[in-house]
Amino acid sequence: MHECNFAHRDCTLLNIMMDPRPMFPEMFHPGDMSRSRDFQSSAKFYTRTSRPTKYIFIDFGLSIRYQPGQDRKALPLRGGDKTVPEFQGNGLRALYDPFPVDVYYLGNLIREEFLEKTVGVAFMKPLVDDMVQDDPKKRPTINDVVSRFNEMVPTLSYWHLRSRLVEIEEREWFGLATCRAIAHIYRTIIHIFTFRNSIPRPS
Repeated sequence: MHECNFAHRDCTLLNIMMDPRPMFPEMFHPGDMSRSRDFQSSAKFYTRTSRPTKYIFIDFGLSIRYQPGQDRKALPLRGGDKTVPEFQGNGLRALYDPFPVDVYYLGNLIREEFLEKTVGVAFMKPLVDDMVQDDPKKRPTINDVVSRFNEMVPTLSYWHLRSRLVEIEEREWFGLATCRAIAHIYRTIIHIFTFRNSIPRPS
């Protein structure tokens, strides 16, 4: 989007959706993902590793497009994330560059939903810290973010890439954590022997 001079301006958690079709070939009931569409049986599903899926942005109601060379300024419009530094205090009365704000939105999403709630993604903290800096001029561009992430992934061990994303609260429930760990080990063995990549790419 940014390469095409589009700024989303509200790329928060509720505006990122997953295409479920690869994982749920027969789909599921809209009221309960664990049930079939007719609610008569359990929904048939696959893991993201065995059937990689795509994530897409939705809700472009606040989005804006600029012409090449056009000054990238806009009037402040608050989206779902109210913590943007540029929008605090008198910032709502000043023009701003929406592209660094998009970077902030994504960085803050990763911080709140993964770094603060799960174990295993601490390697992303330096990058996320840069993405959510108070000074928008110090934030990396989205191309820089992608480049740095792609540089980090090869430095992670094989088993780290195969590991499960564990919720911090889950560790308080030993039985639940143990059951999930055993199930993950079983799936991992299958993925290894079927030569599935640890980071699969959707077709």
